[in-house]
Amino acid sequence: MAKTLLILRHAKSSWAEADKADKDRALKAKGISDIVNTARAIAPKVQGLDLIITSSANRAVHTAILFAETIGFPHDKIRIEPMVYQADERELVEMIKSLPDEYKSVMVVGHNPTLTYLVNTFVANRIHELPTSGLVGVKFDINSWIELSAEKVYSVFQSFDW
Repeated sequence: MAKTLLILRHAKSSWAEADKADKDRALKAKGISDIVNTARAIAPKVQGLDLIITSSANRAVHTAILFAETIGFPHDKIRIEPMVYQADERELVEMIKSLPDEYKSVMVVGHNPTLTYLVNTFVANRIHELPTSGLVGVKFDINSWIELSAEKVYSVFQSFDW
């Protein structure tokens, strides 16, 4: 049995509205097209996705919805998780380890630098930065999410140039 963790950084957001709180920033038009392109490119590898967990920040929620719509994933399987917004990688690992084992494939949509650190927790070839709309998929040879560890990784794929 195997589990797949998909790590997706939110799409490029706008800094144009200086009066908006960070959590409320919207996506740029380029960010919207980039996430749609990422979803189209990676769609064959994410068939069987069970759940999307996203930060509650506007840009992350919008990214998750656009990704889901592009691959035909149901909106009712998107869970907005406020703690993802300011979580560190250890907190995200603990959240993932607590998932029900019926989920075989889960995506986390969030922010840097935390997502880069999360990717580097599991991959042998460390990355400098997960770019906006960048996705890394990590497959684990585990039966239960509680077993999640770098030692159990057997495959890694990405939708951006390293």
